[in-house]
Amino acid sequence: MPREAMVEPSGGSMGSRSLLRRMNSLGVLRALLPQPLTLRELADASGLSRTAIDAIVTDLVEMGWLESVERASASRVGRPATAFHVRAGLGHLLSLDIGANHIHAVVTDLAGAVLGQRTARLPEDTGATERISLALATGDAVLSTLDLTRGSVWIVAVGSPGAIGRDGEVLHFGGTGLPDWVGLNLRERFEQEFDGAVLVEGDVALGARAELTVGAAQGHRDVVYLLCGVRTSAASIVDGKVHRGVHGAAGIVGEMPELRWSRLNERYGESVLGSPRPSREEIFEAARAGDRIALTAMDEFADDLATGAAAMILALDPELLVVGGGSAPGADVFLPRFIHTLGEICPLPPDVVVSSLGSEAVAMGGVSLASQHLDTVLQTAVRDVERFPDPAGALRLVRRTAAS
Repeated sequence: MPREAMVEPSGGSMGSRSLLRRMNSLGVLRALLPQPLTLRELADASGLSRTAIDAIVTDLVEMGWLESVERASASRVGRPATAFHVRAGLGHLLSLDIGANHIHAVVTDLAGAVLGQRTARLPEDTGATERISLALATGDAVLSTLDLTRGSVWIVAVGSPGAIGRDGEVLHFGGTGLPDWVGLNLRERFEQEFDGAVLVEGDVALGARAELTVGAAQGHRDVVYLLCGVRTSAASIVDGKVHRGVHGAAGIVGEMPELRWSRLNERYGESVLGSPRPSREEIFEAARAGDRIALTAMDEFADDLATGAAAMILALDPELLVVGGGSAPGADVFLPRFIHTLGEICPLPPDVVVSSLGSEAVAMGGVSLASQHLDTVLQTAVRDVERFPDPAGALRLVRRTAAS
């Protein structure tokens, strides 16, 4: 027997037929965001009747959410099947990873599919005003390659080092560089530039979110994520959600001097590497070639990284630890020692894996945050409005969240 709704109602009650229609409209839209589907495929996947699916898809097409596309048959016999997908160019998401030494911008469609990206480099002592200007210019550059403007962006996600308050203010940054960054309200600053919603989150939390949604932590509920780049920090995923803490400061365990995580990547192997210090990549390559000095430095790096990771593991008892950030490509030369040291400290160590997301992790976490926000806005509309919103109505609701 066909089911009635694709989306679970809040409060456990199905409510009116109008509510049921709105719930199923959201369910169909969710199903079609990642891929085109035919009416038959939608009916099979949803459990709804073909008649119900046909009516909902017709509504969404008339509202401007969906459009049809012909899909060739695998057998090449007969007419192509008609599939439906979210209308191309309907809206876009922009994710800006503002780091101490880089800006990385990613533009996606509403489904989170990457359309373009760009990276810019800058010194860590760049002032806040210039840093934000470069972030905006980098985002504009990506948009322009796609013939888009800021007006096409529904949601902007901004990732920043440090502890980020729920209102978007940078409450704390324990490293060097980033002058005038602490105390800056990033949400208010970027709301001056965009009409869409602006979301702000710490870079480590966004990296963990990316691992949870598209990376190595998929399918896991309790995870420790290490963002090991120019600076090293950690985030925790507890019961399937990234834990940010009261002040957005969960995971800054690396600021304890005893753990030697502060500027770890600039300091390991100081006693053997000499001056001028080789780059991180040069040390990795030398270690792969069996260079004794580089291997000694890698052992020191692995031990210090494991000591800080153990502090997180002993507090949380996760099932998985993900090593990410700029040092992840060199994991082949330090991971065995890291796992060994971790096992000596932790009686029940988790499985350890290396992220494959690379330097894009924080920006992709921003895309995930923006996608979830859009879905939350539509869920709220299902509950609170009499009719499922068309795209213009949804955009107004998204913009309203930016002002609230």
